[in-house]
Amino acid sequence: MIALLLAAGSALVAAFVLAPAAILNATDAVFSDEEARRDAVGRGLVEYWRGGGPEFPALLARLTDYWFRWHAIKVVISSLMLMVFVLLAVALWRRYLHGAARNAVGAVGATVFAVLATGLLILNVQATVVPLIALLPLMAGETPGNELARTLREMREGLTQSTGPHASSPALTVLLGEAERYHWIMAAMAATVMAATGLASVSLWRRRVADDSRVSFMRRSIGVVMALTASLLLLVAATSAVSATDPADTVLAAIDVD
Repeated sequence: MIALLLAAGSALVAAFVLAPAAILNATDAVFSDEEARRDAVGRGLVEYWRGGGPEFPALLARLTDYWFRWHAIKVVISSLMLMVFVLLAVALWRRYLHGAARNAVGAVGATVFAVLATGLLILNVQATVVPLIALLPLMAGETPGNELARTLREMREGLTQSTGPHASSPALTVLLGEAERYHWIMAAMAATVMAATGLASVSLWRRRVADDSRVSFMRRSIGVVMALTASLLLLVAATSAVSATDPADTVLAAIDVD
């Protein structure tokens, strides 16, 4: 059972990295590599900005659909990863309780991997729901051509000069709205999981026994992992909520590729 779960977990980790490209590039090879996607984001953003309306041009619409499917595949895989690592942690903790003490190391490790899988799931749900904002970081490291450099300059002016000629751009309004939604989604998910892990940690600490038994060690160990996870998620939720109130900073950071 444990060997099967380990094999499944390893396969899912590999699939998380390789599967999106393998699946999508078979039907949409134009975005088959990172450089092609980076170039497409730049060209799509220029077309969108020059279009003068809120509707996505064909290239950007196709690209956001591609990125939605990319992260939807990762949502499925990370969900399966979470299930596998939870089952693996349960199996290893049971083996620890009834077998060799060395199984505690594997049990704690599987518990941590389950937490990491939860983080991957949250991140990819966020990117699936708001793929446009998740696309923008792909431009990082690019040397913009004349048209893209001009577009990014005008976007910055619109974001920083409320009375400037570009401040009322429909494209900019859409980008700001998407950035705000992007952060509120993360804040909501992080707060929900934070509440669940925080309650789990409190429950485990209350139920721990006062001796040095293996049951006590198991509950303390899982409780510590849950408490640390809840603390991290509290920070993420608070940061995301603050970022949602000022989406211009998010867009400015994303288009800072010079």
